[in-house]
Amino acid sequence: MTDRIDTNFLTQCFGLTGRTAIVTGAGSGLGRQAAKTLAAAGAEVALLGRREQQLKETEAEILGAGGHARCFPVDVTDQTALDAVLDRIQQDMAPLWALINNAGTGGRSPLAEVSAAAVDRILGLNTKAALFVATAFARRLTAARSPGRIVNICSLAAQSHPAGLGIYGASKAALEHLTRTMAHEWAALGINVNAINPGFIETDINRAMLQTSAGKMMVERLPRKRVGTPDALDGAVLLLASPASAFITGSTLIVDDAQRFGVA
Repeated sequence: MTDRIDTNFLTQCFGLTGRTAIVTGAGSGLGRQAAKTLAAAGAEVALLGRREQQLKETEAEILGAGGHARCFPVDVTDQTALDAVLDRIQQDMAPLWALINNAGTGGRSPLAEVSAAAVDRILGLNTKAALFVATAFARRLTAARSPGRIVNICSLAAQSHPAGLGIYGASKAALEHLTRTMAHEWAALGINVNAINPGFIETDINRAMLQTSAGKMMVERLPRKRVGTPDALDGAVLLLASPASAFITGSTLIVDDAQRFGVA
């Protein structure tokens, strides 16, 4: 007589019921999709971002599908405002568990022409703010003596060198490096920290560029001659944000449809 299969296996590994997941940049694109994915797994999702109307649209989609979500409009580069929002989330929602550190910005420019303002803007949000969102979250987990998950959304540009994306790539490469240091420093606290490097996923940040002649030529050079949609990251996000990733920390998961083999 064989042992019966544990039908609760998937729920035990990937279920997030009774836990809060925070998603930054949750108003559109990868952030909105990540929020929907985590809500579908049972999480109470805290939606963070600057654009309140778009956050409300994400919230409505999740509530309409039977999930749980709340909007917290905030500029994550403002550490004082961020701390106040995290305090409200702790008071009003389920215990903190996961952070999807997704808020980011793009920008294309040859290095010889890039402005100081652009460097400050890109590094300020993609690297500096991401660092302080993660540390603020980790401090709260540590104070509560709770384990958790942090998923930093980086980019294929962190490991490649596409022309015009030097500052963006540098900002994401720095965040990928910080991911490993976070994982090292917080391992003993039960906080697992990993990164996802998406390839070209069509979002608000790059949609206009992909419609240009240069963008279309770039897509033609990719091995499968296509870019992704935000749901391409669903599996990676759920894995790294769930209990299933108990033995995974300090890793970078590349989700790029083999695009790195066609990007210069």
